Amino acid sequence: MKTTPKNNGFTLIELLVVIAIIALLAALAVPAVGSALDRGKSAGCLNNLRQIGIATIAYSVDNNYTLPNAGSGGSPEWAKSISAYASAGNQSKKSIFVCPGCTVPVQNARGSEVAVTYGMHGGLMPKGGEAVALDEVSRASEVILCADVCQNPGNKGWSPFSIENPPAFRGGGRGGSGSLDTAIATGPDADKGNSAWIRYRHGDRANVVMVDGSAKTIKKGEILNRNVMFGP
Repeated sequence: MKTTPKNNGFTLIELLVVIAIIALLAALAVPAVGSALDRGKSAGCLNNLRQIGIATIAYSVDNNYTLPNAGSGGSPEWAKSISAYASAGNQSKKSIFVCPGCTVPVQNARGSEVAVTYGMHGGLMPKGGEAVALDEVSRASEVILCADVCQNPGNKGWSPFSIENPPAFRGGGRGGSGSLDTAIATGPDADKGNSAWIRYRHGDRANVVMVDGSAKTIKKGEILNRNVMFGP
């Protein structure tokens, strides 16, 4: 008796079902992978800031406990000053000043320049002025030393190297009439122009390092005056 050969191939319907399942799994996996990548970038950013905090403290110990000067013009002197104290290797010393989560391309630095996407507290290290001493800072574990700052696409994707907005930053941060528990203004959270505001680039959060060297991530709207005002 003649037998019909068995067909072990997929039918069209079975093939379409398999394709649909693969597409569904891919749709579910992509956000998860993207979220994991974002968390990795935020972790890398926090590590950068920890190194910046430690290097800044080491610099100040060697300089009568005075913080490095911010610099003036377009030159972030604070980054140059502390790079020698960073624990990273020579090739990565400059890279610790660039957040892995930046959305605007960052052009490489040349010569003695340092590409920076973080900003120092504009009151602790006033642009063009003298930096304060560590013993002038009350609540060192609460006051922001350095943080994510908005990038300037018109200046190589670098950030203004001091946090100057809101005014409590550039005003010296030495107190005021506001309550320490009042949230600071968040301002334009966008990478355009020469905007010296904190940038919440990590899932609506900003990464910061405090004066005592501790790094943390803070949700937008939850940075308080006590994190800016450093006077008694």
